[in-house]
Amino acid sequence: MSDMVDLNFPKKNATEWLAAGKFFEYKKFQIFYIQEGRGQNLILLHGFPTSSWDYSKIFNGLSRYFNTIAIDFLGFGYSSKPKNHKYTLIEQTDIIENFIEKNALRRVKFVFHDYAVSVGQEILARHLERSDRKYEIDGAVFLNGGLFPHLHRPTFKQKLLATPVLGAFLSRFYNEKKFGVAFSQVFGKQTKPSDKEISVLWKLITYPNNVLIPHKLLKYIKERRVHGERWKNALLQTEVPLLFINGGEDPVSGSHLAEEIEKLPIKNKKLIRWDSIGHYPQWENPEECFKEIYEFLK
Repeated sequence: MSDMVDLNFPKKNATEWLAAGKFFEYKKFQIFYIQEGRGQNLILLHGFPTSSWDYSKIFNGLSRYFNTIAIDFLGFGYSSKPKNHKYTLIEQTDIIENFIEKNALRRVKFVFHDYAVSVGQEILARHLERSDRKYEIDGAVFLNGGLFPHLHRPTFKQKLLATPVLGAFLSRFYNEKKFGVAFSQVFGKQTKPSDKEISVLWKLITYPNNVLIPHKLLKYIKERRVHGERWKNALLQTEVPLLFINGGEDPVSGSHLAEEIEKLPIKNKKLIRWDSIGHYPQWENPEECFKEIYEFLK
């Protein structure tokens, strides 16, 4: 890292994040994104139930070296949150590819986390299946996430919220305190989020007017089972260089997932394991996460 600059990057708070961002239109919806830097195109995609602000601790570092773009999925963060919409990972992938096409990006690198790892697998599957690609993928980083349905261990609360009738009922009683308890459980023992961070994340989840749709968004758990085999094959067959960063203390997709990745014959793969980090490597260990992503994608 001898060519690197100081790693003490200033982090935007959630208000500054919104002020620095823009929106693009997908069908009748407004999709939020923040874009800074120049050079090779790097798209950062976030997890459930939060937003692109998950990358705020490493965004300013990456934007010194890449044209860095972080996008809020439909139903998340500052993007539109239609209450009667059928949310799917396939549509979320369509939205990301719509952004790539609108901005005429010819070559792209990606970072995927949690919910977004499935979008990443769909992107790789489409990349393999297309003979007339409109863009090329020069590298992808997968942080903790449910890559393989049989190994994904959603929390008890997520399981309840994902059920059609009960989920809608329970969502009415979902609040900041309950979110904070559940959210903290997926972090490492020594890297828990602060009360202030939880409060800000809750405001983003419910932005703009106390919107509560976790039961709608959690349909992705079932969708992963439907597409599981195709998405696993995408990882096995792709020629795209892949970096996996795994926080081992994550109960949802931690060391048990890393062990599976180690076994599988994935081409061009690199696996980094941090045993004392949980589900959010980019939040819990930002400096090392930034270094590894930069070194791999530069």
